[in-house]
Amino acid sequence: MAVRKVGSSRILREIGRGGMGVVYEAYQEGLDRRVAVKALEAGQGRSRELAERFRREGRAYAQIRHASIVAVHDLVEKDRTLYLVTEYVDGTDLQKVLAAGGALPADCVASIGARLADALDCVHLRALLHRDVKPANVMISRRGDVKLMDFGIIKDPTATELTSIGAVMGTPAYVAPEVLEGDPASEHSDVWSLGITLYEMATGSRPFTGNDFHELFASVRKGTLVPVRDVVPGFPRRVARAIERCLEKRPSRRWETAGALARELEACAARLLGDARPQERLAALMADRGLGEEEGAATGERSASRALPVGGTARRLAWALVAVLALAAGLYAWLAPGWPLR
Repeated sequence: MAVRKVGSSRILREIGRGGMGVVYEAYQEGLDRRVAVKALEAGQGRSRELAERFRREGRAYAQIRHASIVAVHDLVEKDRTLYLVTEYVDGTDLQKVLAAGGALPADCVASIGARLADALDCVHLRALLHRDVKPANVMISRRGDVKLMDFGIIKDPTATELTSIGAVMGTPAYVAPEVLEGDPASEHSDVWSLGITLYEMATGSRPFTGNDFHELFASVRKGTLVPVRDVVPGFPRRVARAIERCLEKRPSRRWETAGALARELEACAARLLGDARPQERLAALMADRGLGEEEGAATGERSASRALPVGGTARRLAWALVAVLALAAGLYAWLAPGWPLR
């Protein structure tokens, strides 16, 4: 690990690596908190266009404040490398949650979906797009928080390039049919991607598949959607309809806004959960699937050690203990004359 410090953040360990860069867990000394640091590696950083997009979107998403969006804290340039400092999420990604136990209960699908749709609505109201909604980009914390992350900021724009169709951003299995055909991404294409994610949560599998990209493209473009209730008999009809509306082939027939979808799923979740709190229900789900232990943000990689640098809170606690012991000794000496000669 070459880099040791980025701004005020001391690098602790690597927690993820992809085609475009590395993600580290770090300790932000001035604010006494853990953060995630995403690095656009030097080789990729030499692309002026990609580096500028990294900067532009980092600045844009730093302005967003939403409970279900991973917060951006800082953008640092050091030694020809760009670093994005973000909120650290103590949990694991939705892809691993699904891998650990398959399809989710309907109340959890509605609860997670409502929060993701509301987060997307917040993004869209700022004239921004996510462009890569999928389970691997959704974090579920041990406390039951839901966080949307990785807004295409460090995604390689050539990773899914199609010479016959055009450049496509995002993961093909979650990309809307109109985008696969070369149309620009839109709010409706984000809703489609969320719909694929919801369908996968509800049934344990994606609705459109293929052995290669061409088969996948044909499936998305011409394939017939198998209704959720045909895969999971007894699944709540209202939630199933909300998911299936996301996956209409024509964008105009999908939910008009992500906010409208959020309100529908929130109503479904409230009815299904009853008196239970959404956070507590999701925290219980994590524990049931053996994911309640602390894990690394961005990848869910389990940490063998969770020691932080001695500083901030730890240092204050140590001095407080010393002061208490000194005070106790002084009081004893004052109340017991002649001590310790007795």
